[in-house]
Amino acid sequence: MSLATTTPRRGRRLAVASLIAAAALSLTACQNGDDKASAAPSAAKGASHPSATGGQGSATGGSGGQGGASVGGKGVSGTWAGKLKWLTEDKLTVAPDSGAEQAFHLLDSTKVLAAAALCEAPDGRVHTDASGYGTTHCTLDDARKAARTGNVDVRVTVTNGAATKIAELYHP
Repeated sequence: MSLATTTPRRGRRLAVASLIAAAALSLTACQNGDDKASAAPSAAKGASHPSATGGQGSATGGSGGQGGASVGGKGVSGTWAGKLKWLTEDKLTVAPDSGAEQAFHLLDSTKVLAAAALCEAPDGRVHTDASGYGTTHCTLDDARKAARTGNVDVRVTVTNGAATKIAELYHP
């Protein structure tokens, strides 16, 4: 075989191998794999484990936070607690203290509820529910600003890959 024919073949093989590796990494970027450990409860705050069967995995948190997820339909569904982080204009992530970061889409119907850091209440007071999560309504732009800082603790409820509610955890 001549050098002229082996070089393009190597280049094609390398390109195909690179594409396969990139595809494999993108498939695992937003979800944990389905393993037996995902069905067991975890003591880590805000951790959640999607299950491929559509069941609920759960975790308990120290401040009343709860995580759980199910995979099925068009996207992942569940509740995650952790730091709100920026990904794109219409896609944010929540990063639990332990476990995988979970991405989600923002919709016009997404409720954003603040305690103090996301936005301020009109009366200047802090409003929270019994679990310590904010009840003051904010805008999606407020959530985007907070996500860019990456230091606001939230609980995010996701249905089919889109956030239905983002609630800030109050830290006095």
